[in-house]
Amino acid sequence: MYIFKQPRIGGEVTCHQDATFLYAEPLGLLGLWFALEDATIENGCLWAISGGHKLGLKSRFMRVEGGGTRFEVFDSTPWPEDKLQPLEVKKGTLIVLHPLLPHLSRENRSSKSRQAYTLHVIDAAVDYPEENWLQRSPDMLLRGF
Repeated sequence: MYIFKQPRIGGEVTCHQDATFLYAEPLGLLGLWFALEDATIENGCLWAISGGHKLGLKSRFMRVEGGGTRFEVFDSTPWPEDKLQPLEVKKGTLIVLHPLLPHLSRENRSSKSRQAYTLHVIDAAVDYPEENWLQRSPDMLLRGF
């Protein structure tokens, strides 16, 4: 996913865990976030809750039988946002995200853009449930070995 936060208008991404949207059993998932430009507080860098991966999975985004999607909520307590720490990085930096790490990015209030590229990698040996909202077409190449 290519992320382009335009100057003064690049939007906020609320606090979430990658495993909410890309669930696997066991959690054989990594988020890779590549800074294509310097990421600062002013232009909407990532923020993460230090140690937040120990809180467990709070929700899961799933398909609904008959069509549509829903969130299955396991823990509705608010994120401890007072524990958020900015991840300001220079262009070329790679941030590796644990699937349960709560993270967000705020809006871009600066006159500079903030571009990044993200990639989520799922181990082919894990079970990727059929009720996950995002599914590959059976005719796609390079399915698990």
